Amino acid sequence: MQNDVISLVSKTYMLDAYGDTVITRVPREVFAEVRSIGMKEKYEALQAGLNPEYTFVLADYYEYEDEDEVIYQNKPYRVIRTYRSGQTIEIVVTRDASEVTSDGSTESN
Repeated sequence: MQNDVISLVSKTYMLDAYGDTVITRVPREVFAEVRSIGMKEKYEALQAGLNPEYTFVLADYYEYEDEDEVIYQNKPYRVIRTYRSGQTIEIVVTRDASEVTSDGSTESN
């Protein structure tokens, strides 16, 4: 049941007057089912150097527009894998050691 709210963050890249790249993040809220990562998947991912934390399931794969960042409970996550099954899509995410928070500042764990 999709009863949690997550934010899918789209990014646009523009050059400012000085030629520097400016990233604009635009979050979009969607309903999702939040699942934990199974032990087998977690173990296999850790062997590959990944640390998945959650799987978010969207009822309609059209809601996902290839965003690579998700905000859940005010914490940013990076998308590491998606899997489409029928009409639904699973989005597997991880947190990095140094990340950009929802307000654009840098946070270290």
